[in-house]
Amino acid sequence: MPSIHEFVYDFFVTSFEPVSLFKRLRDSTMKKTLFALLFAPLLSLAQAPVTGLWRASLATHGGELPIQFEINPGSKSANLDIKLVNGAEKSTLGESYFRADSLVVPFDLYEAELVFLVTKATEMKGYFVKKRNGKTAYRLPVSALAGPADRFLNLQPATVNVSGKWMADFFSDATNHSPGVGVFEQEGNQVTGTFLRTSGDYRYLQGNVSGDSLFLSYFDGSGINMLRAKVKGTQLTGRFTSGLSGVRTVEAKFDPAAALPDLKKLSFLKPGFDRINFTLPTTSGEQISLQDDRYKNKVVVIELMGSWCPNCLDESRYLAPFYTKYKDKGVEVIGIAFENSADIAVAGPKINNFQKKIGISYPLLFAGTAEDKTIEKVLPMLSKMNGYPTTFIIDKKGIVREIHTGFSGPGTGKYYADWITDFEHTIQSLLAEK
Repeated sequence: MPSIHEFVYDFFVTSFEPVSLFKRLRDSTMKKTLFALLFAPLLSLAQAPVTGLWRASLATHGGELPIQFEINPGSKSANLDIKLVNGAEKSTLGESYFRADSLVVPFDLYEAELVFLVTKATEMKGYFVKKRNGKTAYRLPVSALAGPADRFLNLQPATVNVSGKWMADFFSDATNHSPGVGVFEQEGNQVTGTFLRTSGDYRYLQGNVSGDSLFLSYFDGSGINMLRAKVKGTQLTGRFTSGLSGVRTVEAKFDPAAALPDLKKLSFLKPGFDRINFTLPTTSGEQISLQDDRYKNKVVVIELMGSWCPNCLDESRYLAPFYTKYKDKGVEVIGIAFENSADIAVAGPKINNFQKKIGISYPLLFAGTAEDKTIEKVLPMLSKMNGYPTTFIIDKKGIVREIHTGFSGPGTGKYYADWITDFEHTIQSLLAEK
């Protein structure tokens, strides 16, 4: 049997459509009269949270994961503009609104939401709800307080400095190792940075150093990541947790020359192939093929992606304006979406929402589910898919000239700038070919 707290959450959160703040306040007297005997402790929930910086704590398998966000008035009087704060990034994927007596912070690209009961103007409690294909996959308790500026609390003066590059090894057992490069900046006990991985970066990690310990976290409605580590000289040892159950040990060494393997050599075509081909539908059912006249004698960029993938979001945010800049110069772009559902009726609206939110004017095609067997069926000439996104650059003759695994997004700083420079240099070189 669920606890009373769980019952109250379900009653107030899942049974009502969005209502305006005005209507909520207007009806509060009637509610108080109607529910006074049964729900007296909850009557204070009619108030709105204060604006400004908030700190939340999400209960995860790795411990309490801190989240920071800003609350500001929304574009409508009934709504709020709530932006997540991760390092230099302040992001929102949907305007927050009240659903009965609950405040809902939607992450519509990721099928997720934060749902709070406002117990005081400066306190909230609720759940992070992760969905899949419209159904709740899991819920994690979350509580929030207005005001605290530090990511992590109860800090001791920093006795170490982690600024710089670290060559890292992520592993879950003796046979499951993968490399990473940590890039951090520390001021006092405040730390920002990220880990670059062969499948993409961990975006904007933010946290603190306390004594000889490093604490970093990241949350965006999809990624739920936290590092807790000890630093001794040039060595770092810790535990990295992600998602609902992911756990990896991290061992790193300070190394200004730290680097990943060549990301252009991780994925490749099978022997005997130098080009790819496919025919796939848009969400409206239009069939698109690389053999179409639109792509003949063009430099074509193919992005294997998913609307659920934060690194794909970063790359697509770059490719959207890139395409606007280069489409009249002989460049085409296609996104091939591998989703969580094989049903286009389910996956299609997510792809459309992704396209609209980012402002993508090139076609996004639906390929099925994000599984190896699906990729093998869609692109049988590809040796292996090593991560999302994976990007193909194809020359005017239709030959694959480059395959790049992963994406170093804006959270990686110089690596992001270097990727753009290299990518656009390659495109310009191919455009110049006869």
